[in-house]
Amino acid sequence: MKDVQTALHAQLVGANRWAYCNKPINTNYSVASWEIPTIKVVGWLVKLGIRVVVYSGDQDAKIPFIGTRRLVRKLAEELKLKVTTEYTPWFVGEKLQVGGWIEEYGKWLSYAVIRGASHVAPATQPKRAFMLFDAFLQGKLLPIPQH
Repeated sequence: MKDVQTALHAQLVGANRWAYCNKPINTNYSVASWEIPTIKVVGWLVKLGIRVVVYSGDQDAKIPFIGTRRLVRKLAEELKLKVTTEYTPWFVGEKLQVGGWIEEYGKWLSYAVIRGASHVAPATQPKRAFMLFDAFLQGKLLPIPQH
């Protein structure tokens, strides 16, 4: 894990080791902050011309993917972005298993679901999460069915 932290220039600030939810984070995190809408930050980034992908795991018990999808769709409407890829499955592996689902709004905003992933999607579905991350970094589309 140290190699990943080094590659991402991640620093441990206020914690002795990295963990999903370590004690300093839990101690200093306000439950009231759950109510702060971060979707506005996504809108701000899109307005600046920065590509954004919002993703969820379909097994996330803390933040249901349906609610996040609704938030992204509402944001797209507010930004007057049209759906360019309807909500459709994307595939992984040689046997083309469903990796999740994707909906895209032009080249600036996408919403993806990672099938079988929990709240910490990269920990529970690392290959699928990496595929999504890699496609995003390369500016490529995920493999979707051809009509």
